Amino acid sequence: MGFPKRYHDDMVTAYRRLANPIVPVADFPSSQGAVRFARFGAGRPVLVLHGSGGGWDQGVDWAQRRLGPDHDVISPSRFGYPGSGLPGQASVAGQAAVLVELLDHLGVERADVVGLSAGSVPALQLAADHPGRVRRLVVESPLLPLTGRAPLPPIPAVRALSRAQFLLWLTTKVPAVVKLAAGAPPAKLPKEHRDELDAINATMFPLAPRRAGTVHDRVVVAPHALADRIDVAGIGCPVLIINAAHALLAPHDDLVRFAARLRDARTLELESGGHVLIGNVAALRQAIAGFLGS
Repeated sequence: MGFPKRYHDDMVTAYRRLANPIVPVADFPSSQGAVRFARFGAGRPVLVLHGSGGGWDQGVDWAQRRLGPDHDVISPSRFGYPGSGLPGQASVAGQAAVLVELLDHLGVERADVVGLSAGSVPALQLAADHPGRVRRLVVESPLLPLTGRAPLPPIPAVRALSRAQFLLWLTTKVPAVVKLAAGAPPAKLPKEHRDELDAINATMFPLAPRRAGTVHDRVVVAPHALADRIDVAGIGCPVLIINAAHALLAPHDDLVRFAARLRDARTLELESGGHVLIGNVAALRQAIAGFLGS
């Protein structure tokens, strides 16, 4: 099957997925605009904050892969992602405040919180600014303050790519990009690992409803983390930091330094899997269940 046909089929599937959610999806009119969120399951509440390029559907995909059935999963689209507005002068602290509004709206006093990649930044901000609302915090492949230069694409490149859906889709097939995401080039990934990566990549499309959030993450959210603007001394809950060995966004030494600043932190570094930790489903389900006390 050629690239044009594969691209067409993937986009048809992507639009259908957003239009016909497999879990209940609703809108909440927060003080800073609409917030779309998915909610499903029963048990202890878990607020899942997706990574850059994602949306509520990416949080759902993560929860179905990482959590057991005994969780009340709340997966919102962050600022500028599908169904959620991007307010003027949007900030990470403002996003954290809106998340508290969402929890209030849902009648949730305290929740476990998960932050994926760029979603780790508002997750940490939420735990710092509103410590009484976060029971335990998990961050996967987080954005953290670095001692060296951050390996992030230039802002103009992100702006351009956010308007080039076919080109972005093509980059998910490039061996070098796949190796960064999954820890190995496509030819060395077993089929089940390629399927896992394809499912995660699918949550980045369609691109148009994710464009504003993707740019906001690069322009506002990433610099907020890299400039160390979160008062981590205010984070009192237990924190689990999950990362792949030799990760680019949070190298081992930077991760250790960051964890040492937290009151109660533990780290889990995986030997394989790349940025999205491909091929570690069973191990991560067990580790997260143990940490959350499920």
